[in-house]
Amino acid sequence: MARPNFFDISPITAPGDLEEDNPTAQAGNPNLDPQLANQFDAAWEYYFDDASLFAITLFYKDIESYQTSGTYNQDFYDQKTDKWVTARVTRPENGPGGTTTGLEATLQYDLGSGFGISANYTYTDANNDGERDVNNPGSGLVLGASENMLNASAYYESDLFSVRAMYNYRTEWYKGLHSSGAELWNDDYGQLDFSTTVNVTDNISVVFEGINLTNEKVVEYNTSKDRVLSIYENGRRFVLGANFRF
Repeated sequence: MARPNFFDISPITAPGDLEEDNPTAQAGNPNLDPQLANQFDAAWEYYFDDASLFAITLFYKDIESYQTSGTYNQDFYDQKTDKWVTARVTRPENGPGGTTTGLEATLQYDLGSGFGISANYTYTDANNDGERDVNNPGSGLVLGASENMLNASAYYESDLFSVRAMYNYRTEWYKGLHSSGAELWNDDYGQLDFSTTVNVTDNISVVFEGINLTNEKVVEYNTSKDRVLSIYENGRRFVLGANFRF
């Protein structure tokens, strides 16, 4: 069971700019149901060395209800113009269910002398039982589902220090509705991270992390990739810290 987030169930209606040509608003829905699912997993694991593993998992989920969105018109009072303005309000609603099937492959390989690699690939086929209607934003879509996801890392570990490089990638996914009421999609995204830990004593360790080393950008678009809504450049981030154990 997965519960809706707090914003989606809050009894609040928030209008945007009421002076634009086609004003819009966002609203919550306290009557949203939790998402219920019956699921089945089948896994095969092969341990080909003391610290090495290859595994394949097949999964199936029967989702009772996906969250969808609906729209309606509502009048708002504009204090600047002293007039009532009709805006198009978008809010989440209980939608039809659907199914999710997929495959996950995992590799953990100990190369010896403290070196190793690990990788995980997931293929997901997520379907919504609702009909896809381009005139009804969000209809027939599954929130947050990427068809392909990949995580890979290479590492070295010893009693003195450890080093790990990690790459995470996923193909495009639907993120919900934009504040304007348009469908919001995230383009394919991959990120390279790095971390190292030095054990100064048995109780003190120093940690250094580098996040998004390739300075990837988050690109959001509406339905088609040539209709870009926003581009976020979060930049590279570096973190230096220490852990104390008592």
